[in-house]
Amino acid sequence: MPFLVEDSWINDQVSTHDISELEGCAIAVDATYYLSQLLETPPAHEPLLSALGGLTGVEAHINQNLDLWAKSEIVPFFVFDGQPVTGQDDITLDRGLKANKKTDEAWNLYSQGAAEEAVTTFGTSPGAFRIQNLYPLLQTVLKNRGLHFLVAPYTACAQLAYFEMIDSDQCSGVMGSQELLLYPVKDSVIRAFDWEAKTVSAISKKKVMRSLTPTASEPRFIDSFLMAGTSFLPPFPALLESSIYSDYNISTAANLLRTAENSVATACASFNDILQSKDSGWLDKYRKARMVVHHFVYIAESGEIRVNDYEHLTSDNHEYLGLQLPAELFHYLNTGLIGPRLLGNITHGQLLIQPTLDGVASDEYKKLITDRIVPIKEQALSLLIPRLHRGIQHKNIKVRVWFDPKYSYTINHRSVNPPPSQRVASWSVKDEDLRAFFPDDFAGPVSLEVLSLVNSDFVAKTFPKDRPIKGIDSTEMVTSVAIWRFLHLRGYANDEHKLTPWGNALANTLLILQDAKENHPEVTGLPEAALVAFELIRNGLLTGKHTEGQAGLPRKGSYEEKSTLVLISECASLLKLRHQVYGYTGPLNKNLLSFWSLASAVREADRDLVEAIVASMFLLPFHQEPDIGLGIAVRTFFDDDEAGGDKEARLQRLEEFPKTFVPYAESLTKDFRVVRDFIDALVKGVKMLGTDELRAEDKDAWTKAQAYLEARPF
Repeated sequence: MPFLVEDSWINDQVSTHDISELEGCAIAVDATYYLSQLLETPPAHEPLLSALGGLTGVEAHINQNLDLWAKSEIVPFFVFDGQPVTGQDDITLDRGLKANKKTDEAWNLYSQGAAEEAVTTFGTSPGAFRIQNLYPLLQTVLKNRGLHFLVAPYTACAQLAYFEMIDSDQCSGVMGSQELLLYPVKDSVIRAFDWEAKTVSAISKKKVMRSLTPTASEPRFIDSFLMAGTSFLPPFPALLESSIYSDYNISTAANLLRTAENSVATACASFNDILQSKDSGWLDKYRKARMVVHHFVYIAESGEIRVNDYEHLTSDNHEYLGLQLPAELFHYLNTGLIGPRLLGNITHGQLLIQPTLDGVASDEYKKLITDRIVPIKEQALSLLIPRLHRGIQHKNIKVRVWFDPKYSYTINHRSVNPPPSQRVASWSVKDEDLRAFFPDDFAGPVSLEVLSLVNSDFVAKTFPKDRPIKGIDSTEMVTSVAIWRFLHLRGYANDEHKLTPWGNALANTLLILQDAKENHPEVTGLPEAALVAFELIRNGLLTGKHTEGQAGLPRKGSYEEKSTLVLISECASLLKLRHQVYGYTGPLNKNLLSFWSLASAVREADRDLVEAIVASMFLLPFHQEPDIGLGIAVRTFFDDDEAGGDKEARLQRLEEFPKTFVPYAESLTKDFRVVRDFIDALVKGVKMLGTDELRAEDKDAWTKAQAYLEARPF
């Protein structure tokens, strides 16, 4: 399933125009559509996206594309999706499960040695990868280029429609998916630019409506569109019956509606037997979707959050719009300071865990999702919800999971003890107090906050002198205070703000990584990777343990040696492989992709907690997700290597390794040294833990990892 699931009939209505007509104009662009289109067309197309958990060179591709906009003197104004609308999470779940079936086929082909067929199959089903994972990267690129963006309250389509509806001075046109046509767009929606041919393609809503219905009726057009299926409503069940329709599109839906007296309810009654067997609640879903489209939510140019046709909003609007959150939270979302995930959980009263890239629900994954990270989610919601409307405080939030339709758990955010709000309120640090002990260049985020707590004199300055706590001095201090509060809630610091045994172990690792950073100044993200590693260790997920027979495990050596290489390569998967701006060429590994899913779930929960701690945060930890390319390279190289041997010969093999296995890797030998230093730092941190924190056998696994690398110098 591709990223863009669109109607073939509507695409046939496209018209082409000269790009010079838009010279000097600003175009409001749906960011999700932009990224989807970018990744589905050369040169940025990466067929192995869902096999790697990330992209090689996507930042460069984005910059190259934006250079073309600038060259044509067209300014993109990006609008990102905010919270999901009612029904959207369920469609995302369904599409993710279908995408997993295709990637399962690809993995089977790969295991049978049919590499080229596997790559093609992966490429036809990138939908398993969530485009939203690339939002932070695109937003960073836009900030660096001085380009404006905003995050919509709900869908970007609704926000773009508002700009069109009022003929906004902020943009001369809108670019996005076909779903923009559901909203009150006055005329054309830009679909694509052909920079070489200097043309732009667009779809006229008026033309589409005239072609579809004799009277160019907008209500009938919207109903037909919805019946054909959208990102928040499944298609009308009868259209999916191959015995009736071999294929379908919006034109098919319009004809069906015409035979049903232009009434969706009548169409449902006519095909009641199919609805009862396939989706008995479809009519109710349709009615909610119709109201979502009509009463769309947007940010007005005044900055207010508004609902379209508010005067006719029904009293049961919470059924289709969800619960109403305060405008302040929407402002934080709008400016990109927090993401939409937590807000969506509150608005819709559910936390739906979407399918993993590998599609494997292992026992350790199930335990992580249904047990280990639940307290983190509860802490995050416990920080936010008490500050909201009293009615929201009494609404339950249910957890649903992709791997078990019957599973349901009610988040216990009202009974978290001690209350997280009390614990985080004990932190207040002034910039002058921090700088009296640690200069600006002492360390970056995460390292600074952890290592500063080693100094008892500084720790004494971290408690508030005033009640209530007064303002924070700078953006950097906002970030630091949020991280200190996170360390407290996650048990790295205690109520006296001193490091716990886990905190001391992490501090030792970060201290050693300070030296490693001097050796590799161009490498970023090591402190955050170390914190993620400790979160995984605490959850028993970074141990090297494995079950023989799984695809992608090391082939050579004893069980112990295989376990050690598994641990080393998993650590490497937390780091970034430096790669040229080409599609990935090299081995794949489903076992490491499963580990990526575990690390991603932990990182996501931690990010939610950080965002909840201080809603006015940006550029916080747990935002960037590396792919598994470096982990694959490490496992593949050492799986064909023997202990001992000549150091120079091994180095020579490592220098030659990329030519055969990862031809576009830029600095593989240096990346391997970063992995070695990273693991060395983790080992020295783990050694500080007592048996109360980590079992002796788990500590021993890290000692073996260090010995494994020492026996294979390069």
